[in-house]
Amino acid sequence: MGSPITFERLLSGARDFAHLAMGAHAEGQTEVFLLDAGVSVERLAKAALVRVHPTLLSEVKGNDDMLLHFAGALTTPPQRFHTIGAAAAIARLRKIGVLPRSAELDGLIELRNGVAHLGASSAEDYLAPFVETICKLLDHAGQDRSEFWGSWSEAIQVTLDDRFDRVQKAVHLRMDQARFRMETRFGKLPEGTVESVARTIGETGLVVIDRSPTGVLFRTLSKCPACTVEAATLFLKAPNTTLLYEMELTAEELLCGLCGLRLAGTQEIEIAGLPTTMNCKVEDLKEVINDGPITSRFSEGPDLGQARGPVEDSW
Repeated sequence: MGSPITFERLLSGARDFAHLAMGAHAEGQTEVFLLDAGVSVERLAKAALVRVHPTLLSEVKGNDDMLLHFAGALTTPPQRFHTIGAAAAIARLRKIGVLPRSAELDGLIELRNGVAHLGASSAEDYLAPFVETICKLLDHAGQDRSEFWGSWSEAIQVTLDDRFDRVQKAVHLRMDQARFRMETRFGKLPEGTVESVARTIGETGLVVIDRSPTGVLFRTLSKCPACTVEAATLFLKAPNTTLLYEMELTAEELLCGLCGLRLAGTQEIEIAGLPTTMNCKVEDLKEVINDGPITSRFSEGPDLGQARGPVEDSW
């Protein structure tokens, strides 16, 4: 009987857990991401060792049934499988020159094994070493990256691309994750559902939502750069010195009610491909409401359905 521990099975398991890890990262589930990412690395590391020789998965102490089985001396697999753990598999791959030393990768495995505390960690700290390690192992095993990552391929490319700075990577990754959430939430629903929901949460027109000594805050409807549906709320600002009949507003924040994309600041909005300024006139102003500061609205999410007052004659 052949061994159930094969390169193909380990590779398939690594792929499944890698996709689960990326999905958890998109949903902001840090602990789930760290667990699934660690399992994915472990399985692919073991797959790489199996390619060299199956005996490399055997522990050097304890019961020798696995060693004898992998060596072909025992054709019947043991009832219980005891192979090396993730840390040992990575250590052996480093010894044979497949993986470099990485404190971040070691930290990911420690978190996955429950050795380190989760409180001081975030998914962002470990996304890059996770992706880089998986891709190195895929290249070593002669496996196609696109086939392994599937729909996450674009996000993986952004993570690895040295041409992007940290902010650019963060924005493009957030947009890919927003598309994933969009597909997860609406992919299997009847045709027309997205448009129906968009009409419910979207509200056209330019609205004043707050006034302060530093300026006036507005909101308006915008097409989301991630899901491409006109369901995003774009928050804009103008200084108090701006004339009402002719205004140049600066984009400050964006929140999509469908895919959950959030962009903070003019730089992120520009990276996403949206214009950072908008020229408006008094005719564009729809109404004035008192919703409080924009920061509190972003922490709670936009409530587009609350009652509003009439447009004021003067500011």
